Amino acid sequence: MIGTSTATLRLRGSGGHLRLRVAKAPDPLANVRECCRASVAVEKALGEVIRDALAAGHSWAEVGQALGVEAKTSVGVREHYDTSRSYMRMRFWGTDAEETG
Repeated sequence: MIGTSTATLRLRGSGGHLRLRVAKAPDPLANVRECCRASVAVEKALGEVIRDALAAGHSWAEVGQALGVEAKTSVGVREHYDTSRSYMRMRFWGTDAEETG
């Protein structure tokens, strides 16, 4: 969008080739806010489809496998999934260790 400070996000591809493209906004923090809102929307959708899978009779072990984690209980799936997401944040944000002020 020309002449606006609003960040624009666009999903491209599908399956293993799904990518989120971020159009640069004049204010880089606008991109941070927009990506954060998109992340919340994805987590909400993920929660909905997980509940749907469980309601359809799938087990937590199957849900975990779909999420790429090895666990058999809701707590185990959440813990392993959170750990994998934490690793990705460190990798993609460029922070390998806790930074001190």
